[in-house]
Amino acid sequence: MILFEFGLSSDDVQRVRNCDGGKELHAAGLFATIFNHLVFGPITYYLTVKYGFIQQHDRAFWQQLYSIVMFLLIENGLYWVAHYLMHTRRLYWMHRFHHKFNSNSIVLPSSASAVSAPEFILAYMTPFVFAAWGASCDKASAVVAVTWVMTANLIIHTPALEERFSRLPWLFVSPGDHLAHHRQLTGHYSAPIFHFDRIVECLKKVTHGFHRKSE
Repeated sequence: MILFEFGLSSDDVQRVRNCDGGKELHAAGLFATIFNHLVFGPITYYLTVKYGFIQQHDRAFWQQLYSIVMFLLIENGLYWVAHYLMHTRRLYWMHRFHHKFNSNSIVLPSSASAVSAPEFILAYMTPFVFAAWGASCDKASAVVAVTWVMTANLIIHTPALEERFSRLPWLFVSPGDHLAHHRQLTGHYSAPIFHFDRIVECLKKVTHGFHRKSE
């Protein structure tokens, strides 16, 4: 996060901090990110291992590769559901803090995990637990998969990378997709790798076409 924030996005950081209340907002985002990862992250990992959500024996390489892919699909799918629900009137209270980090339409990498504690637990940590269990991950595959998720989350919150990742296949979330969500506060609920909005829409069209042919 530090490399993305103060390396790739140093100009954006300065622009945010020059805004009214920008320094305080930036500090709050950094604190939330560090707190969430250093407090809730280790606790979740400990409980995941302790209660058997992660395989205790090392798996073969091809099994680890399968577990990583399945972890990413499950985690991204669960996050998509949680994110969509947090944009409803009933649950937006826990997501509101994250959308404060749109100062002058500027999104910073540190905002990737600058979320409220309830959101971090519901939308970040809980999908990790169920993904590790559902994908039958061992410790190594779980760590690799989580690293992919967190790195991709930083990428989609980095405006400096928007053009570089603008031609990703439709299956994947680009920085442009997620930054559009921040600007509009609607649509593009998927993050950080697989674009479930498009996947679900495609499945709807296929299902609808199948029903029409059946009729």
